[in-house]
Amino acid sequence: MKTLDRFQGVSPVLLSSSCTVKANNSAIPDSGQLSYPFRKAIVIEEIRWTMSSELVGGKNLGALVATKLSIGQLYLMRDPMPVWLLGTMMDQSLEDARDFSTAPASDFGHYRWRLPEPLYLEAGQVLSSWFTRGDDGLGDIDVQVSYVGKTVAPSQPKPGLIAVPYAAPFVTTLGQVYQQSNEFNLFNPFDVPIRVQRLTGRVLKFAPPFVSAAMALTPAVPGSGLTILMNDSWGGKMVNNNTGPGDVFDVLRAAWTVDTIMPPKGVYEVRAWNIPADLQLHVGLIGVREERI
Repeated sequence: MKTLDRFQGVSPVLLSSSCTVKANNSAIPDSGQLSYPFRKAIVIEEIRWTMSSELVGGKNLGALVATKLSIGQLYLMRDPMPVWLLGTMMDQSLEDARDFSTAPASDFGHYRWRLPEPLYLEAGQVLSSWFTRGDDGLGDIDVQVSYVGKTVAPSQPKPGLIAVPYAAPFVTTLGQVYQQSNEFNLFNPFDVPIRVQRLTGRVLKFAPPFVSAAMALTPAVPGSGLTILMNDSWGGKMVNNNTGPGDVFDVLRAAWTVDTIMPPKGVYEVRAWNIPADLQLHVGLIGVREERI
């Protein structure tokens, strides 16, 4: 069956490592465990994170832990990205759960980023992970990161260009009623276009149990609740009327699939009104660009 020839010599791959991220600190998992041990090129198709903490009430841990990923000088995000912005919401119970098999029982959350396009790694290359947290007052958070993909067929030539995912965040500061993103938040820093696959949005209630309220719907009375407007680089209206984040980013998926092109140095601007004192708005840009290797 010739249609199966491209799978000859291809094996599934899962590389996994863990680290402990303390409050107001950063951590790096073992890069050796995240490197494929044989001299073969691989492609990574998705990245998974499982986070756990023994502190009761520290839920939606992916909102508290941010990550940066890079392959040498090629980075997948310029600034730390809250993990829960990278994947769409699969199931609220997987992000806000308890593991009763341990003593004491621990909170945990699971997140998955299906990459816009598979990420090619040459033999010996490593996709490095780095994690960080703010001073949220919680105990240690254990992070397990896994790269899931497959080996490249021996007959496949080395590509001249590879698709490299890119993600950029905008996170509001607590205590400010009105905020807007700037030219270094949801932007394209490269000299090549980015295909923007989707925008993600969450609202974090910054007090135990740190619940996701990507459920901040458009208020029935104008001006009585959190709403946003969005523009593109040319001032074009993306979100034309003040609308709640839960309606902009789809309350079920916490994402808005846009499939569009952002030009080099392009920017999306978010303006947020009536932000409650204990809420943070998190917005993410998820896309992919081409890089020469």
